[in-house]
Amino acid sequence: MHNMKSIRKTFSDNRRKAHGAIRSWLRPKMGAIGTRYRLAARIRKANSWATRHPRRTFGYVVGSLLMILLCDIIVTGARMESQEPELQSIAKVEPIFSGFRTIQANKEAQRRRLMEITGDGQAVKHELDSLIAIPHKSHDDSIGIIRRYRQLEQIVKSLKHNDNNEKN
Repeated sequence: MHNMKSIRKTFSDNRRKAHGAIRSWLRPKMGAIGTRYRLAARIRKANSWATRHPRRTFGYVVGSLLMILLCDIIVTGARMESQEPELQSIAKVEPIFSGFRTIQANKEAQRRRLMEITGDGQAVKHELDSLIAIPHKSHDDSIGIIRRYRQLEQIVKSLKHNDNNEKN
């Protein structure tokens, strides 16, 4: 607890010293400005006028404060308007999203087509296995085996081609 009081005292002493240094540096400069522009005489004259005309002084003060308030509201409103996002720049983003949706739809269609080809390949392989399993084959069975084999080769080529395109 004792330590905390000494820290506070140190801060207040340092603040007092800094204030004194600034005041001693600023006082001659402000005194010179006051002498040059005769500020003391003008302030005395303004105070005597304000004492003689209290209603006018009140009106001028209130009017000045209202003008400052209105100007501040106008400036703040203008800043808020300039910070609002422009809808035109947002509208320009819509074609990008529609392009993205088109790409996604094309990918989905390609995926469905690949699944169909895979299903066709499995069906052709099943038919080919059935034809090969026949113990005594006729000429038509042999031609069917060759056709199914070529179909299966085409399906495999197509699947490999799509696989290579997806990697690139």
